[in-house]
Amino acid sequence: MKKIFFILVVFVAVAIIGLYGLDRYQKNAERQREQVAYLLASCVNQGILTLFRLQANDWKARPDYYIEEENRLGAAVKVLPDEILEGEPFETWKHAIKICDKLTRNSNLQHVTIFRPLGDFSAEEISNIYTLKDRGALRKREKTIHALHESAEAADRYMSDLRRDINTQLRAFRFSDKERESVLQAISSQVLDNYQQGNFSKKQADTYLERVSLFYRTMVENPKSYSIRSGSLFFYSSELKQKVEGLYGAVIQGEGPFYANFKQILVQKQIQSSNY
Repeated sequence: MKKIFFILVVFVAVAIIGLYGLDRYQKNAERQREQVAYLLASCVNQGILTLFRLQANDWKARPDYYIEEENRLGAAVKVLPDEILEGEPFETWKHAIKICDKLTRNSNLQHVTIFRPLGDFSAEEISNIYTLKDRGALRKREKTIHALHESAEAADRYMSDLRRDINTQLRAFRFSDKERESVLQAISSQVLDNYQQGNFSKKQADTYLERVSLFYRTMVENPKSYSIRSGSLFFYSSELKQKVEGLYGAVIQGEGPFYANFKQILVQKQIQSSNY
């Protein structure tokens, strides 16, 4: 009887220790999931904050601002792991750092795709009146305009591309379903749910760029129908003059809205307040 009682005591003790160990393991696993989720949510948020600074930039005043922001984003993301990690690094944490690095690199590539051509388009060599007859200058202008069409496409799908990239990276590192769900929930609730695609219009951007392209092509294709004197155009053809004035007027009038369009890629969601 004593032997049976002793066995029962040992069994209960082992069970209690096992349950304690299981509870401790589960709490540790949950804490690790929370740290991973917070790291990746913070990483995504830094990329979006960078976008907001870029879309607020005056590209005529600071055409290379995207370089400054690329460096700033890299520095901001680099310190996140040390600021967030509690305890020793674990396997999933190491994967999360790699995912953060990839997301940051892809964000920078996306930002360069969108904003570098805006800086190039703002350069004086694009609008230099003395190169209107130069076909080499036209090729450079057309190259920049083509890049801006790609900018508009990237801006138009910014949020959907970001979500796709997040999912792709999580699948690539084979997170468990619970880990992936934890990360996606944190990124959505802490970051993405606070923003939405803005009023950016790809159609508006493309239409303006087509007018700009037509203006420069028209000037190159009719070199003998006008001259440039003291920074002004003098036409020998009234028909060409009328066409160019119409095109140039549309280009000048559309310039402000064109740049303003790229300030509306993402916007913060408006929080509805209720009065009781």
